[in-house]
Amino acid sequence: MLKFSSQNCLKNKHILLVCIVSIGALLRFWHLGTWSFWIDEALTVLDAKNFSLSNSPINPIPYIAAKFSVLFGENLSFIFDGGSEWNSRLFFCIVGIISIPIVFSLGKTLYNNRVGLFASAFVALSNWHLFWSQNARSYILTFLFAALAAWFFYRSFDKDSTLLTIGALFSSICLILSHLLAAAIVPALAAYAILQLLENRNRKRLVNLIIFFLPFTVPVLMLALPQVHTYISSGWGHNEWGRSPLYVVLTIVQGVSIPIAVTAFFSAIINWQNRPTRFLICFAGVPLGLLLIASQLQNVAGYYLFWTTPAYFILAAVTCEQVWDAMGSDRHNLYKALLPSLLILVLLSQNFLYYQYENGGRPKWREAFEFVEMQKQPTDKIVLSEPRMGVFYLPEMEIVYVGELLDDTEGFEEKWESAQMERLWFIVDVASFNVFDADESVRNWIRQRGHMIETFPAFSRAKDRTIHIYLLSK
Repeated sequence: MLKFSSQNCLKNKHILLVCIVSIGALLRFWHLGTWSFWIDEALTVLDAKNFSLSNSPINPIPYIAAKFSVLFGENLSFIFDGGSEWNSRLFFCIVGIISIPIVFSLGKTLYNNRVGLFASAFVALSNWHLFWSQNARSYILTFLFAALAAWFFYRSFDKDSTLLTIGALFSSICLILSHLLAAAIVPALAAYAILQLLENRNRKRLVNLIIFFLPFTVPVLMLALPQVHTYISSGWGHNEWGRSPLYVVLTIVQGVSIPIAVTAFFSAIINWQNRPTRFLICFAGVPLGLLLIASQLQNVAGYYLFWTTPAYFILAAVTCEQVWDAMGSDRHNLYKALLPSLLILVLLSQNFLYYQYENGGRPKWREAFEFVEMQKQPTDKIVLSEPRMGVFYLPEMEIVYVGELLDDTEGFEEKWESAQMERLWFIVDVASFNVFDADESVRNWIRQRGHMIETFPAFSRAKDRTIHIYLLSK
């Protein structure tokens, strides 16, 4: 009878996991090609088209993935014809689905089956994980590789296995090649390794740690290379977005949801002496501390730490499991499931907003360009905050960078007045303009000389992502 019961529990576990993964897959494929590209996503897809071994960025994996995704999606067009957005996101969507059972395995390895199931359910329903799964960007890849690196590294200590150590090394390298700042995983794992060596060390364990950490001395030396300095400080390197340590923390809390973050923090405080919990604290806490320090020196976005969120979901699952056990066997299952049900309800409510009102967390760039395309004349030009968005969506139209107006208003106006064309289109994406046009001087110039033709409203997580279209004519 005991044997039968054990087999039945194992079967139920697998059935529940299949249900969780299926729900996660449904959510990730739902509207996959409906949302427009946003700026960074379109840039990734454009750069992926030109990717080659001789023209490779320092983080090549997301560009390889995007290039492969487009080819794979196009080959499936006879079944699913979702357009360029669907094709470009397909591989990333699949990675997001695969990462759900990976988190289950990590939670099961660290604690038990129930924690693994709770954690995988939170990931499957997570609005933040859903967003990056429907996004041709690197972050869902970092989530997968970080979870794999954590699983391999933790298991390598349990087994003192060189093979598992090599698996952790490979996963960590893939993580870093997906996003350079994810190199913070190395000091995170080093912190855990030191704690473990203080408790127990042997020759095999020391050899495995040398195998794991020695290859990372080369990238440290590479920091002396000018091109590496340029990459690290590229883009918004001088922090003109004004991101602060508080912003980084709030981004993570909002991303995983406030109830998940609070529950995870509670678990970390209560169970900090537990070895799996110490591992998760190192995994999530060390990178957070490093990036909070780095945010004082250059621009650091909170979503750079998305790869650490498996720790938050698993720690929240631990609290749910402890509450479940504390209820005892004589309590009704409804009371046991109250906390996980509450967390799931919050995640579902965020997904409802995501689909129903937030336009997938994206501005309506495609819709804006389609409107201009229908109204444009042959001599028209279009002014953009990001010209390559026009290259992607409206390649046949001449594009002007709004920076010309920002740097020299009088010169821009004189150039326009003397030009042959009669009309200028302005696509004003509010989120970007709020950064470089904080005093609205550029927008006031546009409003004084032109008139608004159309508006494409979009609001996500209390942020205005609306796009206004203005037409200036002589």
